[in-house]
Formats: sequence, structure tokens, C-alpha cells
Amino acid sequence: MKIAVVGAGLSGLNAARILSEYAKVVVFEKKEVGGLLSSLCNSYCVEKFYHHCFKQDDYLLEVLRELNLHSKLKWRVVKVGQEYEGKIYSLSTPLEILRYPGMSFFDKVKLAKFTISAKKKNYEEFDNKSVVEGIKEELGEKLYRSFFLPLLRSKFGDNYEEVSYAWLLARVSIRSNRKLRGEELGYLKGGFAQLVEKLSENLEIKFENAKIEKGGKWTVNGESFDAVIFTAPLPELNLSFNLPEIKFQSSICALIAAEEKVTEDIYWTNFTNAPFGAMIEHTNFMPFEDYGEHLIYLASYTTPEKLYERSDGDLKRIYLSFLEKFGFKEEYVKKFYVFRAKYSGPIYEKGYLKKITPYKLAEGFYYAGLTSETNYPERSMNGSLLAGKKVAEKVIEDLLS
Repeated sequence: MKIAVVGAGLSGLNAARILSEYAKVVVFEKKEVGGLLSSLCNSYCVEKFYHHCFKQDDYLLEVLRELNLHSKLKWRVVKVGQEYEGKIYSLSTPLEILRYPGMSFFDKVKLAKFTISAKKKNYEEFDNKSVVEGIKEELGEKLYRSFFLPLLRSKFGDNYEEVSYAWLLARVSIRSNRKLRGEELGYLKGGFAQLVEKLSENLEIKFENAKIEKGGKWTVNGESFDAVIFTAPLPELNLSFNLPEIKFQSSICALIAAEEKVTEDIYWTNFTNAPFGAMIEHTNFMPFEDYGEHLIYLASYTTPEKLYERSDGDLKRIYLSFLEKFGFKEEYVKKFYVFRAKYSGPIYEKGYLKKITPYKLAEGFYYAGLTSETNYPERSMNGSLLAGKKVAEKVIEDLLS
């Protein structure tokens, strides 16, 4: 029995790892192993796009135990901040939230009640309602403009009006691991490159652009297989299975290695009006000593058409000029990297729940990845690994049982 896996991200690697116990598996990858979890490795390894995990990521934690990496997982309570009128405020504790000047006390109470009530709602009932309409109805125009609109724009760019209210309700309901001091997040000491390396062990990986064809059997680059699992982004699938159209967004992530940091101790900062969506100060999460320099991500989302609208040099100039407002000087910068992903995730638009991609698309042809049900309402390492597990189980049920 021979199985091809197209794409060496977490879904593909995990599916291949599981199926390799039952069949000969060949993985085809056109770029680099790890997908959105690929890393930059010099004297240390760090992800090209920021990553962390949560205590409720049960399957990720299970895989880390299986791969003997669980002892390296470190948990930290991190601070979250919000920029308001040129100053960054920590919003990590109840007292800090009460003191935040960018929102009235009444609006803070309304927001707290919304967070509680969202967890009780059946979010699927709101799949055809826009997030803009839902927020305005429940929280009013003022909170929508002052709090949610900047967040939606940073998350979905110009597509924010198309997003489903169901997505927001589901997103709020899964983020329940906050403590009085802040939110607890996990990170693998030494970087998640170790997870990618362990998943890849003993797998046959061919670095080729996969051409999939159907004759008597499925073939990939002329090689015949009993089954094919496609785990790359759906827009790269040049076969028609009459699937609903899903819109994708792109990611631009700048990574700065610097002698100084921007904030004293805030991990994640949202901005009201910035050339990027969020700032993630990795070394306000993991120890500076692990790297010997401060690591700062500047993350934003755009459309595939606008992904290369600005050069790396333009982004560096624009981003650093903005950070000067907060006392961060260009002379602090030791290295400045820009990483781009054309299809980094779906836009969770109205009606998206009816568009989630099934694991089996045709006889002998399967899918797992960003648009699998495990990656709703947010793509994650846990969701991608779990999609790989579920598609492997489906293949075993169909072909190998």
C-alpha cells in the first residue's frame, strides 16, 4: 500500500507519521518542512511567524508527550496591551482594565457581560450574520468603533465586513484560560522547530512541486499511489471537486532582533491605527537569555493580491518609523526579517460553517489542513495536528482496515 501526502506542514507530517505504521508513505513538499511553523535557525531557532499554545490544546500536548518533548514545554502568564492616543496600556488584570482611559466604565461592564454571554450562545446559529451587525446589535456603535473595529481590521484587513458573527462568538468562547494576572500561554523551550523535526523523523520527503493526476490510480509526479492526502492550501489544488469557494488571507510578519525592547513586559500589543496589526514581543514571554537579543514580531494580514505591494525595505522603514513614537530607535535593530505567507488562513465569512472542507473529497483522495473543522474558529498547531490525525484515521478506515 502506498500513500502520498502533499504538503509538509503539521497536518501533512502528522498524517504521514501515523500512516507510516501501516503503509509506505511519501511526502511531497515544494518549499520547506513545517509550513507556517517553519523556523529561522542561527545560534538559536525561532519561528518565522509567532507561535504559542494553550492549556486546552489537548491533542498538541498529547503529541508532545508521544515525541518526548513535553518536558520542554514552558507555561508563562503573559501581559496583553492596547495602544491608545500614542501610549501603550497593559490590559492584563481587572484593575488595569478599570484604569484604561480608552473606554468608559459602562462600556467595560458591557464588554465583560458580552464575554460571559458569548460562551453560552450556540454560535452556529449566527453563521449567516455579519460580525459588524452582531456587535452593533449587542454592544452598540461606540464599542464597535472604539474597540472591535481596530481588532477586526488588524485580523482581516479590508475583508472584515464579510466575517461571520459566529466566528467572533466561537473565538471568545474558546479563550477561557485567563488568570487574574493575565493569560497563560505555552512555548517549547528551544523553539517549535523541535516538534517539526520529530514529526519528520523517518519520513520520506521529496522536495518537489507535486503534480497530481488521476488515471487508473492517483499519481503524483508520475508515481502511482493508492491514496493521496492533500494538506497544502486549497487554492493550490488544481483539481475540481465542486467545493464551495473559500476566501483566503495572506500574512506579513516582520521579525526584529534588537538590543532593546519596545515595552517593559507586555507580550502582545494591539494598536488602534498602525501599519501592522499587532506587536508580539517574544522575549517578554520567553527569557532574553535564551536568545541573547530581544525578538519582536510585527504581524499583519492582507490579501494575496497585495502581499508584495510593499518591498521588505519599505516595510522596515515604515514599521521602524512608527515604533519611534514609543521610544524604539532604528539603531537598536541588529537584524530585520520579513516573512510572507500567501495563504495563511481562511476568512471566516458569513456561511463559512457550511464550507468547511471534508476529509474525503473523492475515492482515494483526501484533504486536511487550514479549512478542516479542527481549525475553526482559529487555525492552530493543535487544530492542524488533529486534522492530520483525523484524515489518517479516515484513510485507515477506508483502505487499511
